[in-house]
Amino acid sequence: MQLTLIRHAPAGDRLEWARTGQPDEERPLTKEGSLKMRRAARGLRRVLESPERLFSSPLLRARQTAELLLDCYPRIHVETTEALAPETAPEATLDWLASLGNCPRVALVGHEPHLSSLLALLVHGQPGLDTLPFRKGGVAILELEDIRPAGARLAAFLPPRVLRALG
Repeated sequence: MQLTLIRHAPAGDRLEWARTGQPDEERPLTKEGSLKMRRAARGLRRVLESPERLFSSPLLRARQTAELLLDCYPRIHVETTEALAPETAPEATLDWLASLGNCPRVALVGHEPHLSSLLALLVHGQPGLDTLPFRKGGVAILELEDIRPAGARLAAFLPPRVLRALG
């Protein structure tokens, strides 16, 4: 399986949003964040074949990021899952991923520190190693022999500015 991990694009300021009284789950991308992610998605398309399935965290900023990918990958649709919610344990996300069965190319849009913990679990066998934190809009591409701890090889780790330059 090829697994692509994508951190959501830049969203509004957390503290300013909190002052509105609305839940953080509904904090949207900024206009600039959306523009940057559109350019990054074009760059991603140059290095990544279309995923067969695209999953997003249920939080608005992740769903919006996933929807921006549809401009470059129009044959897929966004599926939302609690397995990508920020508070989900990486081990639970790994179990959920295994439940998908045999799907050659999967992309996941989520949050930090969940994604870097999942990446560490897949590559090193231990969650929580902060060796590769994701920038907003950043991408990791992994090749999984098995869906298990330490069952993946990191093929690429692309910061958003590199993706935008490719686009």
